[in-house]
Amino acid sequence: MLLRFQVTNHASLRDEQELSLIASDRHPERAERALANGEHRVVPVAAVYGTNASGKSNVIDAIGWARTAVLSSFRHWDPTGGVPRRPFALRRDAGSWPTSFCVDFALEGVRHEFGFTVDDDRVTEEWLSYYPERKANRLYEREGDTVRFGRSLTGRKKIISELLRPNSLYLSVAAAQGHPQLSEVFRWFRSGLRMATDDNFRTRLDNTVRLLFDGDGNHGNHGEPGKHRDRRPAPVLELLGYADLGVSGLKVEEPDEAVMDEYRKLTRVVRDVLGDKVRVESPGLRSVRVEHRTGEGVFPLDLAEESSGTRTWIGLMGPVLTTLARGSVLCVDELDARLHPYLVDALVGMFQSAETNRSGAQLLFSTHEASLLGKNVRTELHRDQVWFTEKDPATLATRLFPMTEFHVRDSVENLEKRYLAGRYGAVPHLDDDVLRGISAAVGGT
Repeated sequence: MLLRFQVTNHASLRDEQELSLIASDRHPERAERALANGEHRVVPVAAVYGTNASGKSNVIDAIGWARTAVLSSFRHWDPTGGVPRRPFALRRDAGSWPTSFCVDFALEGVRHEFGFTVDDDRVTEEWLSYYPERKANRLYEREGDTVRFGRSLTGRKKIISELLRPNSLYLSVAAAQGHPQLSEVFRWFRSGLRMATDDNFRTRLDNTVRLLFDGDGNHGNHGEPGKHRDRRPAPVLELLGYADLGVSGLKVEEPDEAVMDEYRKLTRVVRDVLGDKVRVESPGLRSVRVEHRTGEGVFPLDLAEESSGTRTWIGLMGPVLTTLARGSVLCVDELDARLHPYLVDALVGMFQSAETNRSGAQLLFSTHEASLLGKNVRTELHRDQVWFTEKDPATLATRLFPMTEFHVRDSVENLEKRYLAGRYGAVPHLDDDVLRGISAAVGGT
């Protein structure tokens, strides 16, 4: 479970901002989970609202950047290329300000805290602690090239230190060397924290396809024509049908050997030029077609021919089902983009409901969909699950703040109406005089 996330100096998040998923109220009907020591309860869903360009997507992006640093700093960052960070750019000497991240999460029910600070050239600080009880137990602490270890950390600590580069995280090096304790933390970032953004659609589509292949589908459309099993349809296909998209199934075809051979040749050439540590992503070599059933038969269409909403839903099904099954965390940027409000409501409800979310999964998303705050939805978000972003007019830096800063009565007030009326901020201030001026100018042409 994700408990808290702090970030300083990433994109529009200039000053330290904190997002918390710790429950401030008790709502037994939602899928809350408690830490092993009972110190905190954690909400299953958190939504970030804000105007366009207010920085809500940067909150999701900051989590994704911290995750990428853990997974890639040792294996894939250029050893001499410094740190590919995104500091706040709208101030003088932007490169002289450090960037920091801190992630509070629960691993096997025990709270852990991992954080690091970077500049353009190197990692300047890094730390990892865990809380078997209420007091912090430090595993290691790094300042520059010096790493100090706590008594609880065993294994080949000094050997890992010798492999440490200025621009790689100690946690990344330790996982690459198979350190037992630290590899568990690394795996949380790899498998326990998932991202869904426009940049990783192909990866998410592959996740959906894998679930389709592994499912118990009795549909001859898994790339294996003629192989049927009399079992319940795979969850992927059930969700396809649930969305009322007019889709009856997916047809997945493996690439022919000539395409695979060309891809392997290209990979070898890139690595010969740029080195073995370069990661060459597969461009999605499987062909995915969407099947539609009519009275005249079943007709497959290329994925590119489908609506953006259909593609979005197909790309989300794999991560959503995997996250719910494994009890991990899914971060989605602009969940409402291209999806009908009913589908957004249903997806959020899968995480919010204790009936469908039995493993402690969490959904964190940015959105404009104010109807989720209203009374006409099946999924009710409470005040400790709603966050806002606003930009400071003087600095254009983002401020992230929770609805709990306001006096709100969940069961009485219409949160949607109050939000759209500007009671919580985070709505655009539109100057109607500008529209009247445009109207006059257009009318005069």
